[in-house]
Amino acid sequence: MVIINDQKKSIKEMKVSIGLPVYNGGKFIRKKLDSLLEQTFSNFEIIISDNNSTDLTHKICKEYASKDKRIRYFQQNENIGGWKNFGFVLQKAKYEYFLWTAVDDIILPQFLEETLKILESDKKIVASTSTMKLYGKRTSELQTNTSNRWIIKKIKKISLNFGYMNMFSATGTYENRIKEYFKNIRHNQVFYSVFRTEQIKQSFVKNEALWSDACTIFNILKFGELFVIDKMLMSVYDGGQSRSGMLGVTKQNHYNVIKTIFPMSPFTKWCIQNLGSKIMIKNCGFFIKINCIGELSLIIDIIRKLIK
Repeated sequence: MVIINDQKKSIKEMKVSIGLPVYNGGKFIRKKLDSLLEQTFSNFEIIISDNNSTDLTHKICKEYASKDKRIRYFQQNENIGGWKNFGFVLQKAKYEYFLWTAVDDIILPQFLEETLKILESDKKIVASTSTMKLYGKRTSELQTNTSNRWIIKKIKKISLNFGYMNMFSATGTYENRIKEYFKNIRHNQVFYSVFRTEQIKQSFVKNEALWSDACTIFNILKFGELFVIDKMLMSVYDGGQSRSGMLGVTKQNHYNVIKTIFPMSPFTKWCIQNLGSKIMIKNCGFFIKINCIGELSLIIDIIRKLIK
């Protein structure tokens, strides 16, 4: 149990900037905005950056913005790319805490209030989130598929393993925090935590590449700890771009042929340049494994396309 110090700021005094980057989110945007406006903590701003959508996203966002002054709506003149859109909403944040949220994820009403209590209870904590689960057509099909074909069983097992929301905290020394993150990095939904705004702005990695979100988390771990509340307060949609398969992700990031064949090489290069030789040597097994997984993911994508 986390005990809130009475001398510290009350929940009502805190303010949160919520960054909602979106592209063609018309199918989800009403439900998403309703879930944010229904939060038990209400002292926030919602920063929407519409990445030049071609559906009804702009119309729906303008409708909501006209009804609630907490919503700030920006419409990009051209598609600036998904990762730059995440950076755009972060730079527009005015308040002391910040949350990125995806248009197709479901946040329960208590999410902001519970995570803010954790952040205010301990200044060593720089990011707070909750446990999560996957929802959507793909997850339902994997859970109900009873095929006896060996290859289908293997793909199902791997897909469920990589989709499982095994959220984790990272505490202790910086080296211990890094070690914990390496161990659980494939479950990188900690990116959708509530952060201290000043620190996440300093940590954000501007270059768009596969696992830029993981690099950003590595940076913020220099400032402090990650905390995961043992409550299921968020559901993550399994049909988003990040779950479109390795081929889809490399295409999204405009990778050339070499980077497509070796999709984890840009991430590995960034870690070599930014984490230091000591950490790289201690975790060399991880980098061998993750680069092999990158290749395996490509093979699985190809097999999946062939058997459809």
